[in-house]
Amino acid sequence: MDGDSVRLDPKAVAAIGALALIIFVIIFIELCGRDDIDSLAQGNTQQPGLATATLGPTFTPGPSPTVGPTVPTQSPTPMPGGRDRDATRVVDLQSLQAALDTYADDNGEFPSNENTLQTLCVFTEFDVGCELLDVLDPPLPQDPLGDASLNGYWYASDGSTYELYAQRESGAFPECVLGRPDFLQDFDSLLCVLGP
Repeated sequence: MDGDSVRLDPKAVAAIGALALIIFVIIFIELCGRDDIDSLAQGNTQQPGLATATLGPTFTPGPSPTVGPTVPTQSPTPMPGGRDRDATRVVDLQSLQAALDTYADDNGEFPSNENTLQTLCVFTEFDVGCELLDVLDPPLPQDPLGDASLNGYWYASDGSTYELYAQRESGAFPECVLGRPDFLQDFDSLLCVLGP
């Protein structure tokens, strides 16, 4: 029998293991008693006649909230946003449109720059829009964001028609439907006025 080995059948081993587990559970229930097992199954771990301890909170509470004013405090006035700035731009473009009409009535044509887009009146020696100072009290309207060379108003005219442009920041006013001049490609959206 030196070369003989014992082979165990895995099914038989599994059956024996299951039987051993069942016997273990039966012995455990008999030793502990059925009442104890039922209370464990229901989540009640308190043993009759034994003292129990309760756990305290696992955090340290912070300071108590203070009683605030009975009248809510007012929020600071918000800075004007895109909608407010666009409203200012629309009013400015209408004012410039009226000034252009007055200029044309007095001079027979609009200030002409051969339909080349220019700032309205940033460069006083070159911008023909500065001629509107003849019919408008200085200064000419300025974009609410300031720095007229970057955020200002732009003008192009052939003398008989004109185009005025301004940056558009909100959806509160209609977007310009004209083709966008190359110089104004950096703006997401434009306001514009055509005349007459």
